[in-house]
Amino acid sequence: MFLRLMSISWRSIWRNGRRTVITGLAIGLGLASMLFTDALMQGMGSHMIQVATDSWMGQGQIHRNGFLETKKLELTINAAAGLLEQLAQDTTVAGFTPRIISPASVSSARELKPVTLYGVDLSTDTTVTMLNSALVQGQYFSGDSMEIVLGDELARDLKARMGDIIVITVAQLDGGLASSMYSVSGICRFGTQDLDRYAVFINAGSADALLNLQGRIHEIAVRFHDIETGTDSTGAFQQTYTGGGNRALGWPQLAPQVDSMKGMIKISMAIMAFILFGMVIFGIINSLFMSVYERMFEFAIMKAVGTRPGSVASMVVLEAFWLGVFSTCIGLLMGLATLLITSKTGISFGEIEFSGIVFDRPIYPVISMSSMFVYSLFTIFLTAAAGIFPGIHAARLNPSESMRRSM
Repeated sequence: MFLRLMSISWRSIWRNGRRTVITGLAIGLGLASMLFTDALMQGMGSHMIQVATDSWMGQGQIHRNGFLETKKLELTINAAAGLLEQLAQDTTVAGFTPRIISPASVSSARELKPVTLYGVDLSTDTTVTMLNSALVQGQYFSGDSMEIVLGDELARDLKARMGDIIVITVAQLDGGLASSMYSVSGICRFGTQDLDRYAVFINAGSADALLNLQGRIHEIAVRFHDIETGTDSTGAFQQTYTGGGNRALGWPQLAPQVDSMKGMIKISMAIMAFILFGMVIFGIINSLFMSVYERMFEFAIMKAVGTRPGSVASMVVLEAFWLGVFSTCIGLLMGLATLLITSKTGISFGEIEFSGIVFDRPIYPVISMSSMFVYSLFTIFLTAAAGIFPGIHAARLNPSESMRRSM
């Protein structure tokens, strides 16, 4: 009986093929839009994480307790040499680099600006950051103790050009002041204000001598083979390297605004899905009611010869189910075609800044098979559920009144 109803309902939706195709296209377009939007939002989230972690921060960091909150010069990492050896043997770590960090002031012949001074380890920095590729003028560090790299906005503020002399003044570890001259060897652009306007980079050895740190460091930035390694606050990285007065953090704790944006994207997608599928449901109900009113005579005959109301209602629901299957196939074809093209070409938004992240490269939608399965299943389920109300209406039709109204 069920298979017979399935067959009848499949043939019934094609009695008015034009309406079925139009309704299917409308539902399919809604599904394709959801698939594309979801993939674009996932791509945007991945882009934000990539920009935040690859530029300078890394996917994880190790500091002395309290350093991130106070930036005190004396809060250097305890037993740093042992940690570096342990990281070198850690199979989850793709790269790591030690850093020296200190407040400083820089002055050119024309301007004076407060900045953050970063001492860069040339041998390991390129395994974690994109400082080398962020250079828009000049070259990466060669090891010369006189080299300094400025952010492009800071260079404009200082009115400094390649080869100009820059003076850095810092408070040393013992409390004294020290100044040293450097020659601008490079100008970089990361796309964030913190680095482009308020940061300068020099060799770690020069920073150590300037600050009189005697080999101590303030930060170890880490890059993992799998970025998910740094996301779990109870994971191996944070548990292993937290202790002895030090603290290890993953990128969600280091860049909470990026992690919050991921949550906002999920909420936005849920709201969009609710609105879009709500509109689709009303469209389906309207289409099915039109089908019911056109077939009032048929339903009246069926009930007159003894067909049970439940069977009539089931037939309408099954018609909605087949309509959902047909629409889902259309939506998947349109969505996949769009995603396969845009995932190769990317979508460029020009250059915009959002939540401290600059989008200056194309965003590539991320195709998720799990999302495609969930949205497709959800579409079929909602379409079938939308047929319940018209099905109940058809089941309650009075045979004699329906025949009279259809004549």
